[in-house]
Amino acid sequence: MSEQDQAFLVAAHQNNLAEIASGEAAVDQASTELVRAQGQILITDHTMLDESLRQVADAHGVQLPAEPTAEQQAQLADVTAQQGAAFDQAWTQLQIAAHQAALTLGEQEIQQGTAADVIALAEEAGPVIQKHLTMLQSGDAPAPHGVHAGMGGHAASADGVGMLPWVLAGCGLVVLAVSGAALRRRA
Repeated sequence: MSEQDQAFLVAAHQNNLAEIASGEAAVDQASTELVRAQGQILITDHTMLDESLRQVADAHGVQLPAEPTAEQQAQLADVTAQQGAAFDQAWTQLQIAAHQAALTLGEQEIQQGTAADVIALAEEAGPVIQKHLTMLQSGDAPAPHGVHAGMGGHAASADGVGMLPWVLAGCGLVVLAVSGAALRRRA
């Protein structure tokens, strides 16, 4: 494993820890439901990313730090010192900058890394981090990574057909009922 791969694992791990802590701060302190929801998404997704990263680091014997960098901790402390809308704005700006830096870190690993499993981590994290960046820049809160909204959840069947036949059948019954009522009125 190259120094690049090791440096990526450490930096990406600390980024994940920082994003989890930032997400927790947003859940606890945000003045809007949007920022709280975005914070929860960061907690969920960065916890998942970090679990995969820890497995790869363990497999390579890479020692990971127990906390974010001192700079990351100081930045979050500055944000959490804010209240209300000022917190939400400072938090969002910090997250945009952090996610832009994380994308750059991942691109560097993809281009310069040597360990296939570490490069794969960077490739898998890229779309999640880009989703977060887009969410933060647009002021939206999509479903957490891995949750596909609109697929029917528990109501969907395993074969992927889901509720569509039932909805169509229900519509057909409504049409029949309305048609029957119209014919009775004519008679």
